[in-house]
Amino acid sequence: MWKRGQQRVWYLHIVFLLVNVVIELKYANFFQQADRLADNSFNVIMLDMPWGKFGPSSNHPDVQWDHLPPINRLGEMVDELLEPNGYAIIFGDREHLDLVDDLWSPLFTVRDQLIWAKPGNIPTNSLKPIPVHEFIHIYMRKDLKVNKCTWNPRVSPGKPYIRKGTSGSVSTRRQAKSARHENATGMRHLKSVIYAPNKPAMRGWEKSGHPTMKPVQLLSQIIRAYSNPGDSVLDPFSGSGSTALTCFLTGRKCISYENNSKWFQQSITRFNRVKKMLGTGQVEQLLRQPELQIDEFDMTLLYPQ
Repeated sequence: MWKRGQQRVWYLHIVFLLVNVVIELKYANFFQQADRLADNSFNVIMLDMPWGKFGPSSNHPDVQWDHLPPINRLGEMVDELLEPNGYAIIFGDREHLDLVDDLWSPLFTVRDQLIWAKPGNIPTNSLKPIPVHEFIHIYMRKDLKVNKCTWNPRVSPGKPYIRKGTSGSVSTRRQAKSARHENATGMRHLKSVIYAPNKPAMRGWEKSGHPTMKPVQLLSQIIRAYSNPGDSVLDPFSGSGSTALTCFLTGRKCISYENNSKWFQQSITRFNRVKKMLGTGQVEQLLRQPELQIDEFDMTLLYPQ
């Protein structure tokens, strides 16, 4: 029987000759458990961390977890756990990310700055505009060159097309009359502004009630762009499990930590919803993706038009 203070872990795995763990959801405090993780073992570390915006002054029970972690210590831990060419990806407001940029500057530099445009948001302050965006910084090691890091730009969903080329010189245009450019998958180059629904516009299977949860539509583009199938992702502040769920769908392995029992249970509930939607056969295929280093899941199965 599980008791308070003990670690509780939910595994999603497949069995070959050995047990190959694909997803680990840990009910534990990351700072207390990080020394059990191997150095340089993660390709991506996702940090959607609490910034202290709600608590500890708030009396609302759902936001008592919202305490700012030690940013300097976190940076040192990321430096130890991240593989040499890996990324740390942080979500937050401008003031929060400016703080991280400054404190982490001896170790990391910002490779990319993204913006999550989240339609469907609701007013939070009658004296200010409705917040419909959030900043995302992609950090890499300071001494690393950009071309040494993983970069898969075609990750944004779109419609497949076949197009004839018409640009260029006259001779080129003549040659291009019969030329065809085909995009069979419809995937487009990642843009610095990513449009994905916020909580009020999310699908039923995706909702959890967590006040700062991120949609799979957003995370799938980021994880696919900055990692490869079969890579390992760490999420120290997993909330209701969006990162782990996205890794499951896109062929990445993931270890996540959450020390709030409500959100830990929500993570399991969301996984079970998706498994039920997809069926046993599709789930087994998804669990084999990291081992085969493939990412072939069609997100439209979860987001039908």
